[in-house]
Amino acid sequence: MLRKPDSIPANDTIVQDPSMEPFFISKSSTGGYTVYERVTKGENNTEYIKTVCYPANFSYALKKVAEEKLNQKKSYSSIKEYVNTYENISKTMTNIINI
Repeated sequence: MLRKPDSIPANDTIVQDPSMEPFFISKSSTGGYTVYERVTKGENNTEYIKTVCYPANFSYALKKVAEEKLNQKKSYSSIKEYVNTYENISKTMTNIINI
């Protein structure tokens, strides 16, 4: 589902990091998490956010971001390339939370 970027409630906590782009995570005041993707669509290049999932906790949110980033590229030449790419993305995500 696409929505306008300003549709996220003002009291939600937004977690962004350049290494997660175009994805970000929001935590609602009621405790739930949402993973979003920034997308641009249409003739006017209108910016939207797309709901990716509602993970149970922050760790799952980061894992989902890593999986989504991995699958942005639609073709890999080998299993090894796919696995290495996933490991690199996962390492980057791990470094974010270990700082």
